[in-house]
Amino acid sequence: MTNLSVRMKKETLDELDRIAKLLGIDRTTIVRKIIDTGIEQQKVDVAIELYQKGDTLERAANISGASLWDLFDELKTRGITSKFDIDQEKETYLRVFGKDNEELRERIKDLK
Repeated sequence: MTNLSVRMKKETLDELDRIAKLLGIDRTTIVRKIIDTGIEQQKVDVAIELYQKGDTLERAANISGASLWDLFDELKTRGITSKFDIDQEKETYLRVFGKDNEELRERIKDLK
């Protein structure tokens, strides 16, 4: 592992210590957990922003590291609708979700 030094307000350190104590872990461990969680969330946020700017849902999922289903659910949760035409979206869904499922393939093709 590599070390990282960061300056923080005393209130922030106190809050980190409070959370760490509640969880029964040390400050270093809680900082690592918070950073890891933040990185994962940031990847999803970046992927969604790129999707809104025109990237495909499939590429956004690859960028975020989330599954296509999970990213699709996150988009729904945030109230974000597709920027692509339906045919382009259907093509992605067919390629990813419908490859081994004939019934699902037909349902996707029927989407309007």
